[in-house]
Amino acid sequence: MYTEKNYIMWLNSLIALNMEHKNSLLAYFGSCENLWNADRGDITAAKILAKEEIELLIRSRYKYKMDEELEKLYRSEASFYVKGEKGYPIPFTMMEDMPLGIYIIGEYPKDPAPFVSIVGSRRITDYGAAVCNAVSKELAEYGIVIVSGMAMGTDAVAHKSCIDNGGKTIAVLGSGVDVCYPATNTNLYNEIKYNGCIISEFPLGERPSAANFPYRNRLIAALSSLTLVVEAAEASGSLITANKALDYGRSVMAVPGNITSRYSVGCNSLIAGGCRMYTCVQDILDEIGVRIDKISLKKMEKDISPLAPSEKIVYDCIDYEPITADELIAKAGVESKELSVILTLLELKGCIRRLSGQKFVRNL
Repeated sequence: MYTEKNYIMWLNSLIALNMEHKNSLLAYFGSCENLWNADRGDITAAKILAKEEIELLIRSRYKYKMDEELEKLYRSEASFYVKGEKGYPIPFTMMEDMPLGIYIIGEYPKDPAPFVSIVGSRRITDYGAAVCNAVSKELAEYGIVIVSGMAMGTDAVAHKSCIDNGGKTIAVLGSGVDVCYPATNTNLYNEIKYNGCIISEFPLGERPSAANFPYRNRLIAALSSLTLVVEAAEASGSLITANKALDYGRSVMAVPGNITSRYSVGCNSLIAGGCRMYTCVQDILDEIGVRIDKISLKKMEKDISPLAPSEKIVYDCIDYEPITADELIAKAGVESKELSVILTLLELKGCIRRLSGQKFVRNL
């Protein structure tokens, strides 16, 4: 005996049918089980689907093996939640095109902490990586949940920095929750499962495709009260996410970038169009109405205060824009050997990060 939820899992798997048609079918037939049992004449009489869509739906009932899907759900350690059920993410209920169901691996954050989405280019620059690492780190320290898409570049940096600093993060996939994409993010995928959760509306086993990502991006936008765009080319998925966030009445902020960089065109355009410019984490906290705990602020100050005078001089010369060792020698006025020791100490204290090509950026 199957439940209504099992039949919804079947209808949810038909990604070729849009949400408007799925909802219309459910309203017409009264339940997903009734739709499953409806014959061709009944479905045609509903005048909702085109002929080829009716054929797709009917064929799917022969191909879809309910028991096998339930076994896959069990083996993947995933849960499937339908709208109206406890466990279904509340932010999705405010979407006109909310998914019929959501797959989740891990633990969806239950605390009423704010969610912030961080998105940007897969080909992240050193500048973008430094900003993304810093903002994700600080937001995690304030207990804010970081949402992103687990892609290479910006997404991966945001998730990883959040986890490394004790935060909770949510990855929204353009594939089934049991499909790690890209494969190079396997370690990160496993970390996210135990430090937050992985979410997808796509059926188990669904491979990523270009058509899936705009649907994925709307969920990233819907989950959070604010979306931060770190870097974006003129036409990118990050801008789709930003525009969806605006459609949902959410806040959007963008990191300003070099006007000569193609990866800053999208962010600079958002700012020119009226989106708030990101300059520091306080901008985000103000926008989402989070007040900084004075104890937390003192802790942050304490973390970077015990620096020797020579360390402080070098630290003050390093910003979020990468700087080379040679540039630091000239700027800080220290010898090469002394600088090497100071940089190592600053790294160990977590104040700076070493990039490729002997470049350095701030961690805070």
